[in-house]
Amino acid sequence: MRDLNIDFIDLYKSVDRFIRDAYSTAEGVSEYIRQMEQNDFKGRHYVATWGADYDRLKRLRWIRNQLSHEVGYDSDICENTDYDWLEAFSKRLYSANDPLSSMINAEKADHQRRLAEQRRIQTQKLVEEERRQQMQKHHQQQPASTYSYTPQTQHQPPKRKSFWQRLKDFFSGN
Repeated sequence: MRDLNIDFIDLYKSVDRFIRDAYSTAEGVSEYIRQMEQNDFKGRHYVATWGADYDRLKRLRWIRNQLSHEVGYDSDICENTDYDWLEAFSKRLYSANDPLSSMINAEKADHQRRLAEQRRIQTQKLVEEERRQQMQKHHQQQPASTYSYTPQTQHQPPKRKSFWQRLKDFFSGN
């Protein structure tokens, strides 16, 4: 256990130092957790593992504090899975695939998609306006016609005469 605890503390210090340098802060992991709390809504929207990462980071910070200030290195408070997760998290930090970086990248991509959609809509409106103006110009250039065009009405059959009208016409010779 002692070796695992020492390795865990060393790795934690490395992660903490990286975060302090990357975020220009004096608090490292604690500042990272604070940033996750401040961006919780957006983070949960953009990053599927946000909640689990947040909970695990808080637990690992607690383990570090316990080892450093309370129980000492001979306790069995740290497990192999804690060390393995912190190691994987440190790799994610170095590759900018950690929760905060992923959220920022997803926000940027979302913003770019919205801008592209706005540009597409603006372009479509411009094309439609240009077509409309061309049609107006085309109609203005047409020579005046010497005849007037009236649409043809639909041919309707003559009204049928009633029986009595036909009988009257028959006898009157029409």
